[in-house]
Amino acid sequence: MKLTEMVQSKLPITCLAYCAPGVGKSTFLGLIGEQSKGRTLVLDIDRTFVPTMSKNEVVHDFDRIDVWQIDNIHTWQDWTDKLKELDAMKDAGTLEYENICVDNISELERCILSDLGSQGKNKGVPAQADYQYMQFKLVNSLRFLKSLGVNIYLTAWEVTEQFQNPDGSSYSRLYPKMSVKIVDNICGLCDVVGKIRVKDGQRVIQMEATSNVYAKNQRDCRKWCAVEDFLEGEAK
Repeated sequence: MKLTEMVQSKLPITCLAYCAPGVGKSTFLGLIGEQSKGRTLVLDIDRTFVPTMSKNEVVHDFDRIDVWQIDNIHTWQDWTDKLKELDAMKDAGTLEYENICVDNISELERCILSDLGSQGKNKGVPAQADYQYMQFKLVNSLRFLKSLGVNIYLTAWEVTEQFQNPDGSSYSRLYPKMSVKIVDNICGLCDVVGKIRVKDGQRVIQMEATSNVYAKNQRDCRKWCAVEDFLEGEAK
């Protein structure tokens, strides 16, 4: 495909939105599902999506949203099985989702580690190799999801990391909460990384990187937008 054709066709987006718990990541996914023309599948790991939607505060139309809850005890096998099911649906031509959402990747990481640790001989504490298994699993999972040819939306909690300048001064920066060894890899596979925050009483998503916030937007020129307006930029 020529570059001009690829630009005009608006290839599927891969987006990671992160924030502190309770700020609005599940609502963001709900709005994606409500505003999209096609169906949305939510792979629910942290069990916050359904309770958030049940409040009926922001999102009101759930008819095109399906939820698969991931076993947060036997996570490794269940996550693997769910991805295989999606792969089988794609091969059979029955994958009818416009969006696949993972809520959230921070909890998925911890659940996988906990599961692997419980299978080991260290009283439930993950071994060093378990961290490597988890890291490769998450990165390869995202690569697989991207291969399905649909929009991928990830959520994560946030964490503050301390950095030091060459002159010895230090500063803090907000990041999606996941292993430091894969955060750049995961974010690098995303077209948009946005920080959800409350600004002037409104939930917004910041897509411009600053010295204190990890963010990027490779899809359009927006630096900020209201959470409910995110898809408007995609439609242009």
